[in-house]
Amino acid sequence: MKRRAFLGAAGAGLCAFAAHRAPFAAEAAWPNKPIRLIVPYPPGGVTDLAGRVVGEIVSKKFGQPVVVENRPGANGLIGSQMVARSPADGYTLLLNGLGGIVLPAATLKGYPIDYNTALTPVAQVAEFVNVLVVGANSDIRSVPELLARARAKGANGLSYGSNGTGTSAHMTGEFFCMRNDIKCLHVAYKGSSEVLVDVTNGNLDFTFSNLPPVIGLIKKGLVRPLAVTSPYRSREIPDVATLEELGMRDFAVTSWLGVYGPAGMDADITQRLGQAIVDGVKDPATTQILTGAGFEPKAALAADFARLNREELARWSGVARDAGVSLNFGS
Repeated sequence: MKRRAFLGAAGAGLCAFAAHRAPFAAEAAWPNKPIRLIVPYPPGGVTDLAGRVVGEIVSKKFGQPVVVENRPGANGLIGSQMVARSPADGYTLLLNGLGGIVLPAATLKGYPIDYNTALTPVAQVAEFVNVLVVGANSDIRSVPELLARARAKGANGLSYGSNGTGTSAHMTGEFFCMRNDIKCLHVAYKGSSEVLVDVTNGNLDFTFSNLPPVIGLIKKGLVRPLAVTSPYRSREIPDVATLEELGMRDFAVTSWLGVYGPAGMDADITQRLGQAIVDGVKDPATTQILTGAGFEPKAALAADFARLNREELARWSGVARDAGVSLNFGS
């Protein structure tokens, strides 16, 4: 072979090899700039704290800054839509969960985003239990007493509050009342703090609250926890039994958070991110931070997290249908 022909053939081969390798080189270069983590809730809350924990995990693993951006509004919709419309390059991520992903889709007609097609589940981060509480001055001291009181009232039932129609507290209450065949009057508030004030003052009979906002009231003796809804006892209030322990079989409800990216995110980036998050959540120092805020660390990779999303959507859509909870989006 002549020298010129040999060089031409070699050059063509190298170009073909480079073209074949180019996508892998691009993936290997990720991340080469700061990553945004959108938290679709206000700063200062427990979801914001979890977002900053995740940001620290990802930044430490990959050596790039992670900028946590709070984009609250419409129960998480504004921030979630922002991520769904972003390039699927691994540089824009979302922290959201049951209350902002599954429940709106289960309870709102015309909800403007289908998370099954708009987002890529990356990893579950944590979950927290819901706690059934009454006021400290209530004469209801156990779940059997609460059920007996509700049945004695008949059609009037007992009142319970939530931080809005279609929220975790509301839907857990509906599930509880249906499962026990009791009548309950749901009262929707603008926020969980107002609900807890009225439970404390005796204006509401009970509520289901996520553990983080109510743990301080429990420890101060202002509300009385009757049970937790998770399949396990909370390490923060270990003396409080689960509803399943009290005889309510298959009643396991937790709220959960995880990380998502836009639909179509590269599988290798998704796997690397997910593994980093799972490993980071299992670190003892991270576990201590999360449990101190009322979370139960619960790490899962993309496939298991995607399955959780599908199963929870099917479950809560059924509860909403059976309870007659159906609203038009924007109404």
